[in-house]
Amino acid sequence: MSDELSTTKSATDPIETTTQTSDDTPKEPTTTETKETDTVIDDRILFHCKLCGLHEKVHYYGEQPSFVYGLEFCEPTYIMRDPFQPPIPKWKSKPEYFIAIGAECIRCSNMICKDTSCSFFYKRTYCMECAKALATTFPMDIQVKIKKQLAMGTMRS
Repeated sequence: MSDELSTTKSATDPIETTTQTSDDTPKEPTTTETKETDTVIDDRILFHCKLCGLHEKVHYYGEQPSFVYGLEFCEPTYIMRDPFQPPIPKWKSKPEYFIAIGAECIRCSNMICKDTSCSFFYKRTYCMECAKALATTFPMDIQVKIKKQLAMGTMRS
């Protein structure tokens, strides 16, 4: 005869195990509860623009999202699937539509949206505050674009 005997119930019921020793005196039963959780985990990333206050949950942060085929971003970018397109079934390998929401400023590391009043892109993304502070360090044609963008931003306000 074996040294231990175990009795197990179904997976949703509590599991009760009885242990017997060789002298046939049973020990106290131990009960282990199995719990199922009904919580849904939202694995999206919260994006918040420092300048305009845009709040959005995005699906990806990085340079090469799995749902965008044949495109690699030159900097880590906050990307979300297009909410106006129906979801593509997992068994189809079609590229999905997406929206690049924003990035982090290369200088101050703040989250900045892609709106022209909040960010400027020259090789990397700069918030308008940093772009204004660094305007004289950019090439002349880029300085002109920054000044135009800053002027447009003040006209909106």
